[in-house]
Amino acid sequence: MTSGNPLEPKRSVYDTCDPQYLRSLREAAGMDVFVLARTACLSVAQVRQLESDDSDHLFYSEAIKRQAYKRLLMILGAEPPTVEIPEELRDAAKVADAHLTTLDQIVAMSEQPSMNHSAFDAVHAGFAKLKEHKQAMGALLLLMVAVTLFALHGPQSIVEAAPAPTSPAPSVSAVAVPVAHPPVVAAVAASSALPASVPAAVVVASPNVPSKTTGACAYSGETMPQLTPFVAQKEGKYVYLVSAAATEVCVVDGNKQATLLQLKAGENRSVYGVAPWQVSSTGLQKIQIFFQGGRVTLPDAAVNRVQLVEVAVAR
Repeated sequence: MTSGNPLEPKRSVYDTCDPQYLRSLREAAGMDVFVLARTACLSVAQVRQLESDDSDHLFYSEAIKRQAYKRLLMILGAEPPTVEIPEELRDAAKVADAHLTTLDQIVAMSEQPSMNHSAFDAVHAGFAKLKEHKQAMGALLLLMVAVTLFALHGPQSIVEAAPAPTSPAPSVSAVAVPVAHPPVVAAVAASSALPASVPAAVVVASPNVPSKTTGACAYSGETMPQLTPFVAQKEGKYVYLVSAAATEVCVVDGNKQATLLQLKAGENRSVYGVAPWQVSSTGLQKIQIFFQGGRVTLPDAAVNRVQLVEVAVAR
């Protein structure tokens, strides 16, 4: 090919950036260098270098230079470079046979078992299986722990739970123990189920703990004054007592549960149960009685026994 035919396609022109071919195309198109440079977004110096092949390197690399040269040819209307097809690809039958052979090889490789698994792949697959069966593994682990604990502690606990042979112990009656404080009561009790070597238990009642009694402190069926609070703010589940002097007071709830209190001067106590309540004491005037969140007033000084009747709580 000669430079006299500027529109003649020539692939080697794109590879070698032939300056004469580019200049002949621009002159044939009647385009000025400045217009061509502005259209291709290049500088005038770069276009002149491509047309004259000066030694000045105005392009960063040869690849960029070829791209700029190709852009100028496309603007000037040159044909795109032709692609050289190898001889073996020009025969359609040979190309089809080559494709079929490649497909057969791919199918054969996919049917063969993979033998190149790495250790990492094997470990990853093992962890995946463990995740799938983690519930079963957890249940199995718990079962193994339970069996181990039973094997270690089961027989020992059975031996410890077995009752030791005992000989019948003589019955011991309750014996009163005198103490310094009158409110404190001591009793010695022995059970026939305990061995003879076990000493009898001594139970001492504290003076600050209300004691249940069925003697003088008990439910009474006699008629007594019935008191109610002026305004009921709480339910009648307890009675609150405040003593101004040392005294003894008996409190009986609606279930006939009697509680005997030994109150000191300035001491306050609460007794819980159900209404109606019976409160009795020889020194009842020395005791302030609070019921349902309010204080109740005694009718006169001679009263030593009253009944507290529950009323509806004010809302």
